[in-house]
Amino acid sequence: MKKSKLGIYLLLALAAAFMAVPLAPAAEKPHSRDIIQTPHNLSISGGGGAHDIRSGTEAEVCIFCHTPHHASTVTPLWSREASPLTIYVTYKSPTLKANPQQPRGASRLCLSCHDGTIALGHLTGDRILDPSLPAFKDMPQETDPRKNPNLGTDLSNDHPISFLYSDASNLELNDATTVQTKGIRLSQDQYVECTSCHDAHNNQFGNFLVQDVSLQQDALCTTCHNKQGWSDLDSTHRTGGTRYDTVSAQVAASGCINCHLPHNAQRGEHLLRLAGVGAGEETNCYTSCHQSVPYTNVWSQFNTSLYTHRVQNYNGVHVDNETLPVAGGKKHVECTDCHNPHFAGAQGVPLGSSTPLVAPASSAPDINGALRGVRGVDLTGAAVVSPARYEYEICYRCHAGPTADQFTSLSQMLPNRVFKDYDESNRFNSSNAAYHPVSADRRSGPNGRSLRSQYQGTMFRIYCNDCHDSHGTNESHMLRYQNQDTFPATGGTNYPLCFRCHDADYLLNPVGAPRSETVALHQRHVLGQHLNGDTRQTPCSVCHDPHGVPAIRGALFNNAAHLVNFDMRYAGDGAVYDAVSRNCTVSCHTSNPRSYP
Repeated sequence: MKKSKLGIYLLLALAAAFMAVPLAPAAEKPHSRDIIQTPHNLSISGGGGAHDIRSGTEAEVCIFCHTPHHASTVTPLWSREASPLTIYVTYKSPTLKANPQQPRGASRLCLSCHDGTIALGHLTGDRILDPSLPAFKDMPQETDPRKNPNLGTDLSNDHPISFLYSDASNLELNDATTVQTKGIRLSQDQYVECTSCHDAHNNQFGNFLVQDVSLQQDALCTTCHNKQGWSDLDSTHRTGGTRYDTVSAQVAASGCINCHLPHNAQRGEHLLRLAGVGAGEETNCYTSCHQSVPYTNVWSQFNTSLYTHRVQNYNGVHVDNETLPVAGGKKHVECTDCHNPHFAGAQGVPLGSSTPLVAPASSAPDINGALRGVRGVDLTGAAVVSPARYEYEICYRCHAGPTADQFTSLSQMLPNRVFKDYDESNRFNSSNAAYHPVSADRRSGPNGRSLRSQYQGTMFRIYCNDCHDSHGTNESHMLRYQNQDTFPATGGTNYPLCFRCHDADYLLNPVGAPRSETVALHQRHVLGQHLNGDTRQTPCSVCHDPHGVPAIRGALFNNAAHLVNFDMRYAGDGAVYDAVSRNCTVSCHTSNPRSYP
């Protein structure tokens, strides 16, 4: 008889499933401390919320969760069945310091409804309280993840639960005593459970939250989480800094919620709000902000530039705590390799600007706000620096030390120089005969006569980004400005990258004052004004290596002053430069060696 009745109940439940949710949801009830006025009142007098769920027959309010007799063994006076613990997929991330377990305590009680597997009208002992109340999974799904009550059994895209709150092992958590005084509830030896953030009987703040987040959506997040750099006054992702006055209020009001969701996040790892299946974490950066004004349209740079760091090619490869330098087999580049979203600020942007958007100005080689909080490697390319102090330390993560060998595969895209070295820590080394002053001050001191006058007494260091745009350009090698490297060249002095800093008149005008002692040499090669009528024009890159020539492989390197390192595509395989004898031997000369003054 019992089985027969149960069968009838199940048939009724299936038939009533389509009746549980009205076609037009009722208006949400005002937030209230009284459970009778909340969506957790599933009785005839209840309703509200996104789906206006209420029983058509049951007048009792508490019976849906509690019973004075014949309670579930899960906990005293609990009237509902609970799903087997083995069915849940818990939250994971490579940087997670906690150890989430299968749901326990109060969390397991919440999931008896919110995992979506058990009908809301199905009580312990196979009692069907009301067949018109199906499980959440059998209801139309709410598109707004913040309002979707169906968490499912895969909890990997939800904030972790059932773990011990340990502020001692995680310095980016506020201490347990403080968070509890602010309303956070830690259960059974200070475990984080659903009830740490939600009070099932009190909906005065909406979503049954234990704090008011109406003015600051991430107020509950920051009660526990104390992310380093997040409280800085120019924190771009917390406040919008002062770069974007028109949207900073919007950004500030949302805070963490701009990028993360506590439930039903598109990408479980790090609870990213917008990074669906198969998409990299950069989707989270683009979708809401960085492909439209007033923010920088980084998406367009990455996706339309001919030369760029192709972050879109490396979905799911980056790990926040990966070992540096990264082995060649894990070659990748992602937004978070260069930017820490919690630290990033607007101070000193753009790099090296004397009138930055947020003072003070940044000065090479010091990082600016956009690069704060990122790990790098030191001058050797091997020792980790955390956080990076200088811009080049971030670039060296990939372009120096053991990882630099990965760029040998790109050799066909680079000038074929006499002395090759893909390790930028060697090319910029201050022991070289010549180098651009990226990791060390320039040797010429205040007498940098080849520089334009405004830079002679100020530009002792430069940034990598002074010449390259790491987000992408249409110039080869991600150069910010044109700098032709093929021979013969066109345009004569059309080298805006070089002449952005160097004085073209000093190098090329024989009647100017002051003028270089090699002005005639440069004039003949660059402008093509040869005595024999030869008008071929030689690009700067044919003779000069813009990064530097390492001084580690013999005497020839020690003679490589003035950044001379011939491109053998045009100067020939046997090209030789001797800075002591002041002559060179190259295939484009009819007789060699050719001396110069």
